Amino acid sequence: MADTDAFLRELHHRVKNNFQIIASLMSLQKRMLPADRRDDLRFIEEHVQCMAVAYRVVYATNQLIEVSIRELVREVLESLQQIAGPARNLIVLDMLGKDQSIGLNQAVALSLYLAVVVPPYLDHAKQRGGSFTVAMSLEDQKVHLLIKGDWGAPIHLDALRDRLAKAYVRQLNGELEPDGLDAETSVRFPLDVAIRHLA
Repeated sequence: MADTDAFLRELHHRVKNNFQIIASLMSLQKRMLPADRRDDLRFIEEHVQCMAVAYRVVYATNQLIEVSIRELVREVLESLQQIAGPARNLIVLDMLGKDQSIGLNQAVALSLYLAVVVPPYLDHAKQRGGSFTVAMSLEDQKVHLLIKGDWGAPIHLDALRDRLAKAYVRQLNGELEPDGLDAETSVRFPLDVAIRHLA
């Protein structure tokens, strides 16, 4: 068992380092682009950073195969806000109930789901000077993730983001809630590991 843990730790360490190298190269390339072309890399940067966060957070724990869902979401949102630009306090994070652990496979899928859904909310909030809420709770052994803007109009994902969001929800074994009239996106998915309350 000790050999397996050591192998997993080394594997996660290498994956984490590889993501960091890729993220650093992208950041360097972005700085070399003219200001009006820097958004060309944003979509890819969001995905790379979010996957990197999943591996960084799981590597920082002693569990090696699962991670705090609260810590994961918080770090992913911080990364996405940093990529979006200098505006701050655009996201209100509302984590209800006790923290839960999530398996690495779902951690990556959840990170990627946030990478495609959250940026349009960030952009809209920056343009309007408003904010939006990311709320998470556990109901009937399922995680309920709700993203809701403080404005009335719905947020529409472009075709690529919409297709990817649905694919990541399938990877989570989840289901999207029907679209409402308000600016909100809602998804529910079961935890893929035995539910454990984290200290």
